[in-house]
Amino acid sequence: MPFEFDRKMSLGNLITIGVVLFGAVGAWFTLVAGQQGLSREMIQVQANVAAHESRIRSVEIAQASQSSDLRNIQIGISEIKAALSKLSQQ
Repeated sequence: MPFEFDRKMSLGNLITIGVVLFGAVGAWFTLVAGQQGLSREMIQVQANVAAHESRIRSVEIAQASQSSDLRNIQIGISEIKAALSKLSQQ
């Protein structure tokens, strides 16, 4: 059965075209709004990462200072042990 092409436009055709166009425009604006939201989120995440990096640096510096203090304490304890062993041998 061959297809027939009719050039008539009915109200149903116009409604269908309108709904498709409205849907396409709505989808476009939804996509753009989602992309803008993701861009704002990405900027906020980058700012949070920068803040966390500075906090991590300060913790690393504090940890290095504590390690140095611990080494000094260990050296002091070793010196005390050596002095005690000399005293016990006398």
